Amino acid sequence: MIVNLFSRAVSAIALFSASVMMAQNFQPMPVSSGYTADVIANGIGSSSVSTTNDVDGVSYAFVARDFQLTSTSPALTYGLPINGIINSAVAGTPGLSYVLGNLSGNNSLRLAATNDSGTLTFTTPKPAFTLYMLSTSGSGTSAVNVTVNFTDGSSQVFSNIGLADWYGGSNFAIQGIGRIKRTTDALESSTTDPRLYQNALVIDAANQAKPIQSVMVTKASGSGYPNIFAFSADVYSDCAPPALQAVSGITANSALVSWTGSAASYDVYHSTSNTTPANSVTPTYPGVTGTSTTIGGLNSNTTYYYWVRSNCNTATSQSVWSFAGTFKTACSTFTVPYTENFDTTSTGSISNTNAPSCWAYLESASFAGYGYVTTTNNYSAPNAYYMTNSSATTGSQMLVAPPAINLSDGTKRVRFYARGGGSNYTLLVGTLSNPTDPNSFTPIGSPIALTTTHTQYTVNIPAGTDLQLAFKHGLGGSSRSIYIDNITVQNIPSCLEPTAPTSSNVTMNSATIGWTAPASVPANGYEVYYSTTNTAPDATTVLNASNSVTSTTISAPLNLLSADTNYYAWVRSVCSASDKSIWSEATAFRTGYCLPSSGSQNSWLSDFSSTGGLVDMAYSSGSSVAGGYQNLTASSNKIINAPGSSTSVSFTAGGPTCGIGVWVDWNNNLTFEASERMFVTNTYITSTSGSITVPAGTPLGTYRMRVVTDYNSTAPSNPCTAISRGEFIDFTFEVATSLSTSETHLKKKEVNVYPNPFKDVLYIADIKDVKSVTVTDVAGRVVKTIDNPTTELQLGELNAGLYLVTMNFKDGSKSTVKAIKK
Repeated sequence: MIVNLFSRAVSAIALFSASVMMAQNFQPMPVSSGYTADVIANGIGSSSVSTTNDVDGVSYAFVARDFQLTSTSPALTYGLPINGIINSAVAGTPGLSYVLGNLSGNNSLRLAATNDSGTLTFTTPKPAFTLYMLSTSGSGTSAVNVTVNFTDGSSQVFSNIGLADWYGGSNFAIQGIGRIKRTTDALESSTTDPRLYQNALVIDAANQAKPIQSVMVTKASGSGYPNIFAFSADVYSDCAPPALQAVSGITANSALVSWTGSAASYDVYHSTSNTTPANSVTPTYPGVTGTSTTIGGLNSNTTYYYWVRSNCNTATSQSVWSFAGTFKTACSTFTVPYTENFDTTSTGSISNTNAPSCWAYLESASFAGYGYVTTTNNYSAPNAYYMTNSSATTGSQMLVAPPAINLSDGTKRVRFYARGGGSNYTLLVGTLSNPTDPNSFTPIGSPIALTTTHTQYTVNIPAGTDLQLAFKHGLGGSSRSIYIDNITVQNIPSCLEPTAPTSSNVTMNSATIGWTAPASVPANGYEVYYSTTNTAPDATTVLNASNSVTSTTISAPLNLLSADTNYYAWVRSVCSASDKSIWSEATAFRTGYCLPSSGSQNSWLSDFSSTGGLVDMAYSSGSSVAGGYQNLTASSNKIINAPGSSTSVSFTAGGPTCGIGVWVDWNNNLTFEASERMFVTNTYITSTSGSITVPAGTPLGTYRMRVVTDYNSTAPSNPCTAISRGEFIDFTFEVATSLSTSETHLKKKEVNVYPNPFKDVLYIADIKDVKSVTVTDVAGRVVKTIDNPTTELQLGELNAGLYLVTMNFKDGSKSTVKAIKK
């Protein structure tokens, strides 16, 4: 059985040190005297002024971050830190740091020749287990002898300590600090060089209790220039830190921590940060005389870190802090209402079943399935909860909610969204008397038959004694997937909300909103709120005549809506003037046709013309528009023909070959049904032709016609989708038995050209009212524009082929004809 339970949100975790292991107590050893050279350029001015020597014997020195050649020079993004503190990058000494000498004074013990030596005296002598030296060697490697001098006059010698060249060596404490040439002030930066290195000098056991007074460093060999910058120490103590034991007694607000040791007393410090406390920090619990204590006053469901140190009756009196221990407090009992949408929980996997903090995934022993937080099939992005039974057809698998106060007092309910991976997969909602035992599950009502789309369900929790809610997989077959999202546990309201809002009878300016009445029908009907933004109304929302209507039935008409606009509507019950339900979920609708789109407009409808209509159209374009959709229903680009008649159409695709489809919404229901696809290609084309037949009996009037040009489909089948490349254009198809005056005028504007085919000159039969002529090729490219044309169009420079010649009339209308150049 797998269980990840609120009461076991984290097991009693602690990091333990072996009883013989001492925690490291790193402390810098500031130098009071002994530096012989200033090799770090800093401040404003030439490096030759702020340094006295170089690092490598060939004029290169280190540079600090505050160096500027002039006050207007750009600030450096590299260099030694201006506070002089170097935090070691060596992995084995976390927390070790060095303090450099004065950046504006001597800061290096520089040893140029073999047998050169110098002594660095420490400001405060300290005993040490290990002494750490910060150094480098310029212009090659070198070796030094180090004599450690103790306050009692004794010493310990370390011979032939190798120093790496300041470029490219290992065990560096800091790298990428840059350098400067003292003779030219030329700066050199790098993310890896130059470097300062760390050498460990392990003090003999007999000397560890002796304070270190100074060190003498002598160059022993090598071509490089040793530079000694600083020392730090793992300070000796004869007072050992305690060894932490397992944490126990974890509650929502406290935990019992314990340790082993033999000190007179102990200090305990805890924090939500895992940063080791300084020796000077005030303990949370000072002077604990036993080997355990309860840390109290904690926040529930929170990770804490803690440290313990010994107070000994010895020379050094107090130990360093122990290694850190950690634990996580338990979850407190939840109060209603609470919500879980899984969005702040990291996702799990087949090998990492999980649940939100304070929730649990619970299954029978040896159950084959799994449950975890997933990013797929959510109701609201980004996450949902996923359960699948895999091959298991018996046993139990469930998502367990945290305990809630008075969950089963008969006044609570749970609302949630769920869907199945197939039809009629089932889900049971119930309670648990034992949150670790799936057999203690008591179902509420019958199993819920899920659909393949997310649906909201509401379950009232009956009176009883259980405090935990659970969502149990209904099994019924193998490999059945269930998704749950947006769970809310709340009090049952006195005024119940309507459910399942829908939209119907949508027109360009109106719609009808319908819903399902609650079990208790409200005495004063319903209120419907609608908006063009998907922001749910709340207590501050003001209802007025422009955004709401009322109804005493289970539907309401919305009128005076804006055309081609997305709307959202919510419904609530009105039980009395002072008692109204919460708002329902939103229903969305659009007062107009669907909005398709295209990611790339490098393919488009270059030409669309018709013949045989009462009025024919001749559309042409050299390109598409951003987004790939155009609504040209208000333009003069339309076809007019009678019921039952057939209109010949021809198309040209701009760019490479494409598929083309045409829909006409003959029933004017704002939807392009599959039966309304009136033309479609069956292969990729550049140019094609066919016909559109008006169904017999079609009422006279105007209808929306949509043309789809799709680079990736030979036979476009969806006029309402998003495609990767192509174009959607809406035109008007009008059904009429005769022409109106304006349409007759439009018909008269059709202009003949001759001869056709032509050689060099194309003649226009009637130039009256023509403002300009545009000539485009079959790819949609404009090849010539003639303003104020005469009857003779000089087109001798064109290559042989088919062209579209468009007459642009002074009243804004157009007429396009095809002409062939020999």
